[in-house]
Amino acid sequence: MSPLPLLGFVAWSGTGKTTLLERLIPLLGQRGLRLGVLKHTHHDFDIDQPGKDSHRLRQAGAVQVMAASDLRHALIRETPEGEPSLAALLARFDASALDLLLVEGFKHHHFPKVELYRATIGRPLLFPDDPDIIALVSDTPQASPLPRFGFDELEAIADFVCAWLPRPGARQPAPPLRLCARLLAPLLHPAGLASVPGVLSQDEAGVLLVRPADGSHDEANCLIELPPAPFSPGERVMIRPLAGR
Repeated sequence: MSPLPLLGFVAWSGTGKTTLLERLIPLLGQRGLRLGVLKHTHHDFDIDQPGKDSHRLRQAGAVQVMAASDLRHALIRETPEGEPSLAALLARFDASALDLLLVEGFKHHHFPKVELYRATIGRPLLFPDDPDIIALVSDTPQASPLPRFGFDELEAIADFVCAWLPRPGARQPAPPLRLCARLLAPLLHPAGLASVPGVLSQDEAGVLLVRPADGSHDEANCLIELPPAPFSPGERVMIRPLAGR
């Protein structure tokens, strides 16, 4: 469909897709990604301003108007024939200048997506019927085999995106995947260590759980990052899944 990697963010209206992307994009930029965004809207939107020269020319009857300067340019095109296809819209992007295209909306098309879910919206989850959804951002625990993040876990979401993204010839390696999990047992602080082996699991509600591995009985499947101060059971800690586990 596109030479660019695509990652969609889909949800029912009012969930906060644009707000999350607005907060996530700077973190992805700090990780070295050059980003584009394609946003779908159902509204009769207009990015032009009445009274500006470009708007006057459109009002005069021009069906395509490009405004250009030394900093940026924009093409405004009327489409009375109907909405362009997703493939046609993707073709408008300069793939050579981008590492990842974030897509807001277009939830019925087939490409990898992250679902955003708020229980207060009162609409069903999308991921059970959409195999293209690879992760879930929700305000309540959900029974799901997918990686799940809270809306405020922006650093963890950014790390997930970088770990997922295939980037041949990338300028810097993607950081390892980090997830948040609820601690099940006291976490000791061995001197000189930044992390300890852990055993990661998931409860029936989809909440990630972790406990320090017992070296004589357990096979560790993650590393628990040691926080600055001791953590008690029930608190959330950052973990890094071990490859192949």
